[in-house]
Amino acid sequence: MTQINTPVSYKNKHPLADFVRIFARGKNASRSMTFDEAKFTMGELVAGRFEPEQLGAILMLLRVKEETAEELAGFAAAINDQWPAAAEGAMAYDLVWPSYAGKRRQPFWCLLSALLLEQMGYRILFHGSTAHTEGRVYLHEVFEQLNLPTLNTLEQINHGPSLAYLPCAEINPVFQRWLSLKAILGVRSPINTLLKTIAPSGVASVQGIFHPGYAITHAGAAAINGNDMLVIKGEGGEFEVNPERACRARYHLNGQSGELVITNQQSHFADKPEGIESSLLTRLWQGQLTSDYALQAVIHTAALALVTIRKQPEQLEALIAECHAAWQARDKTRLDNNRE
Repeated sequence: MTQINTPVSYKNKHPLADFVRIFARGKNASRSMTFDEAKFTMGELVAGRFEPEQLGAILMLLRVKEETAEELAGFAAAINDQWPAAAEGAMAYDLVWPSYAGKRRQPFWCLLSALLLEQMGYRILFHGSTAHTEGRVYLHEVFEQLNLPTLNTLEQINHGPSLAYLPCAEINPVFQRWLSLKAILGVRSPINTLLKTIAPSGVASVQGIFHPGYAITHAGAAAINGNDMLVIKGEGGEFEVNPERACRARYHLNGQSGELVITNQQSHFADKPEGIESSLLTRLWQGQLTSDYALQAVIHTAALALVTIRKQPEQLEALIAECHAAWQARDKTRLDNNRE
């Protein structure tokens, strides 16, 4: 990012000043941004054409107000311009899987869901942040521990491996910096929400959230931008089904919006693993760990991701069964080269 180091001229109003003003005119005069206003604002921010005070004001005022679907769509549209165009004949990913929350109670069972989909012939691209909250493990750490591939440049998405992790700093260096502002501002900013909604043009995405109310906003933003997606309140805020709770999934697929429900079969699993160690993932995959909780988390998460890839919400039960069969036939040597 190119930072502006020249002093502010008080004779000439900054181009973003009127856009900050939209949020900051007080309880009665403030309003939400239109799609075009939001896209322009985020475009200026990612290009570095802002003052630090403006970034802080926009992020915190938006957090207090809460973003609308139009604002989220406009912001995402500006960021999606950062992705490189797919090269002719290049490997295209079937699904983008953002990971920004981290885990603190359970390991990343959803990574095994992605491994399962890879063995079923699909290409999965994760993107996410480096560790930014104490007490949580982040997906980039698990990829390193299990010796799974991480992309070093954004351009590698055009010829990357069938399962890969892309640090958000490779999309734009400012994103990791903005995520780290929690240590300065004291709270998460809307950037955490926004980065979960981005994906290259034409590639579907799955999204995990903490607060169920945000699912409507995420799905609404996808409908505005014409993006295919599915969002759930996931375990720890990641896209991962918690088998001890009913899972409601909102989607926008093939131009249609709707909701799916996976009912929980029991409210407590006695064999629910304790801890977040990546070795638990290896043991479950290789058949050395037996856990109905973990298995249902893997299978149901994979099935919802498969719904998204195939754009077949009406086939949920059949896709759950297909994922079960694929699990039974999985190549248990896939994680033999892990480092643990």
